[in-house]
Amino acid sequence: MNLYLFGTILNMATVLMTAGCGSFLSVKGGNFNLGGEGQIYAGGFIAALSLCACKNLPSFVAVPLCFFAASLFSALMTFVSAVLKRYRGVDVLLSSFLISAGCIPLIDSLIAGKFRGNTNNLLATEFIPKNFRFPSILPPSPLDGTFIVAILLCVALYFFMNRTLFGQHLAIYGISPDFAIYSGFSSLKLDLVSVSVSGFLHGAAGFFSVAGTYFACHPGFYSGMGWNALSVALISMRNPLLIIPSALILAGLTAGASQFSLMHNYGFDMGSMLQGVILFVIVLFTALWNMFENARRRRLHD
Repeated sequence: MNLYLFGTILNMATVLMTAGCGSFLSVKGGNFNLGGEGQIYAGGFIAALSLCACKNLPSFVAVPLCFFAASLFSALMTFVSAVLKRYRGVDVLLSSFLISAGCIPLIDSLIAGKFRGNTNNLLATEFIPKNFRFPSILPPSPLDGTFIVAILLCVALYFFMNRTLFGQHLAIYGISPDFAIYSGFSSLKLDLVSVSVSGFLHGAAGFFSVAGTYFACHPGFYSGMGWNALSVALISMRNPLLIIPSALILAGLTAGASQFSLMHNYGFDMGSMLQGVILFVIVLFTALWNMFENARRRRLHD
């Protein structure tokens, strides 16, 4: 493995860890946020526009400001899903997917039209100013310091879920909403917080992608990120710290499969197929292991 591929895997894992924490929160609270792709895309789009608009501001002001603008926009998308669940009984699974599905072609049309930058043949927004770009810590790969931020985010999520009262309430609500409501938990607060923070983190992943990897927002940069982040979250449901190795494994599979397809003259669909087969084997092995452990516990209990 060369240095570039190694850094690319870690850089891809950064996005999966960040968005994976968001998916973890929503699923743990009993809501499936299936709009990750659109939320990452929206976060990246707002990041590109806002960073270009703030080019006259110092970086220590513009970067945090644009980060929150991008993340809050994606959080607003999931906030709508939480409100629809509360007041119209619409499942977050459905509404988040539909909002995302509507947002993606809208952003595509905006990039192809009014917000297309002077990028020659590349269909993308204007490139963000160089002083706002995250520098690589492992050249020539695009890996930057947000990799450390993503790891710290997973650690913070672990302590939030296991060491705070709200985190424990959220886990109980996800397992049994009726029990949580009868126990006096606020279902409105739990839904709004978990689903909105999920969107916020997906938007943050989009910001990291634009500010640290692509330096512009172009159609398709988000492809696969949202679904892979959901896969990372589902694999790691027992422990938020497992998001770190799960993201690294999935990033390695994605990058490795793409490189294999490129080097051996296969279509990139073959890379996705290889990744799917490997993930299927991992999930099957995990399911069989859990069945074995449950059976063993029952025998010991009897």
